Amino acid sequence: MPTENCTNCETSPFSRPYVISWNLTYRCNLACEHCYLDAGGKPEVHTESFADRRELSTEGCFRVIDEVAAFAPDCLLILTGGEPLLRRDIVEIIRYGAGKGLWVVVGTNGVKITENLAAVLQREGVRGLSLSLDALDERRHDLFRRVRGAWRNTVEGAKILARAGLAFIVQTTVARHNVAELAAIADFAHDELGAKVWNLYFLVPTGRGAHVSDLDAKDYDHVLTELRAIQKRFAGRMLVNAKCAPHYARVLVAEEPESPALKGYAGGAGGCPAGTHYLGIRPNGDVTPCPYLPLFGGNLRTQSLTEIWQSSDLFVEIRSRSRLGGRCGDCELNAACGGCRARAFGMTGDVMAEDPLCTHQPGTFPKPAAPAVEYGSPADVTLAWDPAACERMKQIPAFVRGMVAKRVEAYCRDRQIGRVSEEVLAEIRARMPVPKLFGTGG
Repeated sequence: MPTENCTNCETSPFSRPYVISWNLTYRCNLACEHCYLDAGGKPEVHTESFADRRELSTEGCFRVIDEVAAFAPDCLLILTGGEPLLRRDIVEIIRYGAGKGLWVVVGTNGVKITENLAAVLQREGVRGLSLSLDALDERRHDLFRRVRGAWRNTVEGAKILARAGLAFIVQTTVARHNVAELAAIADFAHDELGAKVWNLYFLVPTGRGAHVSDLDAKDYDHVLTELRAIQKRFAGRMLVNAKCAPHYARVLVAEEPESPALKGYAGGAGGCPAGTHYLGIRPNGDVTPCPYLPLFGGNLRTQSLTEIWQSSDLFVEIRSRSRLGGRCGDCELNAACGGCRARAFGMTGDVMAEDPLCTHQPGTFPKPAAPAVEYGSPADVTLAWDPAACERMKQIPAFVRGMVAKRVEAYCRDRQIGRVSEEVLAEIRARMPVPKLFGTGG
């Protein structure tokens, strides 16, 4: 795939990020025990991990948005925290980003959502929100989030969004306290709250989450198997995704070696999107390949986003899948997975080490083959969409469907593909692992 603006991207099929997760603030009205940002009520607090916690000013945020709009104009921009709704200028930031044509999504715990705020967010251009729900039982959720009443406020916030017609994602972090009720949480997210997507997160040991994992690798293997069953049950009704678990690819390979979801991985870096399709921005302007990875390629106070993405040693290194260590380096699913780079660093101190959470032994499967796609149609022709491809697009949440359609058509025109088919969507999906928008995969 052409990388005209990114000569250092060894395996990345994109010359710019597809998703940017921007932590706008260290402040939060919860105190979640697994928080990777070590967020809380005092943004001025200094820790060994984050010595500089000075948040960007409103004008500083506008400058960052200008850079994002120039460098990655069709990216998904996730404004999160901490709790982003605690910033007094959050509406100004949203308005500015939407005004630049960016697809703005807000990642919130949902506690501060009100009828009035939902209306404001919708009016200012927010495409959707993500909310956190970690148990069906109020007490267990509140203990995990360390604030009494968090569950009730989050659930009420979700219902407000549903009434307002604002699409939202429900996000759950799997741990011992909820591992027995994952299917029930998915049911609740869909049936009671009306979520369009349910994302199941696998803990990355970083920030306050460095010492809270209470599941081992075999436990997580059982979760991946269960997740596949949940995915099938909600097919066509709600997207179900594994997050921070790129080794979910082996579950798909074992079940369906010829799965369309795996085709195309051989042509570029699938799996862990850190630094290949995805980057994170910290409240102080630090730029990381992944929000869960406390390593930085530069800071936006002194460097440009383009410079950091294209040239920083960290971003160049993390794209080098051929240099991965241990089982990840030897694995036949290297291009489809690559292991979680943040987890590798969190558990070993080496960002290029094997992912300790994966139990797969290399050599079990053949490498996924790249799909056969017909090329050669004139680049300026009007694109035709196969009916099956149109139906598949309907599975994508409305708040990102337009962005995805635009990206699909740009992809086809770049390659002189004259017709959008299911096979083409499968190839594009394999190269765009965050978020998983075409229904199957992790």
